[in-house]
Amino acid sequence: MDSWIDFLSVTATSSTILLFLCGIPICRRIAQRGNTDGTSVAPFLLTSISCACWLGYGIIKDDNTIIFVNGVGFVFQTVYLCYYYYRTRIRRTLNKLVLFEVACCLVTWWFIRSDHSLDDKENVLGVICMFLNISTIGAPLLDVGQVIKTKSTESLPFSLCVMNMGVSVQWLAYGILTDDFYMKMPNSVAVVISAIQLSLFAIYPATKYTTLVNKGPNDIL
Repeated sequence: MDSWIDFLSVTATSSTILLFLCGIPICRRIAQRGNTDGTSVAPFLLTSISCACWLGYGIIKDDNTIIFVNGVGFVFQTVYLCYYYYRTRIRRTLNKLVLFEVACCLVTWWFIRSDHSLDDKENVLGVICMFLNISTIGAPLLDVGQVIKTKSTESLPFSLCVMNMGVSVQWLAYGILTDDFYMKMPNSVAVVISAIQLSLFAIYPATKYTTLVNKGPNDIL
C-alpha cells in the first residue's frame, strides 16, 4: 500500500506540474498580441486561490505531497498573474481581483494558525478546496454547448483534456489509498467531466483541414 502511495505521489505531482505549465502558451499568445484582450484572467486567479487553499490543507494534514505540488502551483500562477498584470489594459479591475486573492491567502493562513481544532480546520478547508477544485475543473464544460452547436471539437484542446483525465485519475487513486474524502470527491467529478469532454472528440471530430482550405476567409472567421 505504502509503495503505491509513494508511486502515485511522484507521478501525480509530476503530471500536475506539467499541467501547470499549460499557462506558458497562454502567456506566449498574450506576448504575441501585446495585450490581454480576449484572454480571461479567471483561470490564473482561480487556480492560484485553489493552490493557496490546498497548500493550507496540506499543512494541516502534514502531507508533503499536497504541500509541494500546490506550493509549486501557487508560484507558477503568481508568475502568470504578474505577467498578465504587466500586459493588461484593465488594471483597475484587476487590482480588485488581486486584492481579493491576497485576502483569501491571508485568511487561509490565519485559519491554519488559529486555535480551532485540527478536525474543524481540516473539514472547513477541505470543503472549500473541494468546491474550488470542482469549479476549476468544471469551467471547460462551458465550451460543450459550442461544440454541440458547431458539431466540432475545434474549441476544445485535446491534449489538455487528456492531461486533465490523467491527472484526475492519479489524484483520485491517491485519495482512495490515503482515504481522503476531500481528494476523492472533486477528482471523481473531474474524471466524469474529462470523460464527457473526451467522448465529444469521438462524437464531434474537429473540422478537417481540407474542409477549411475549401472555405473562404470570411467563412473560417
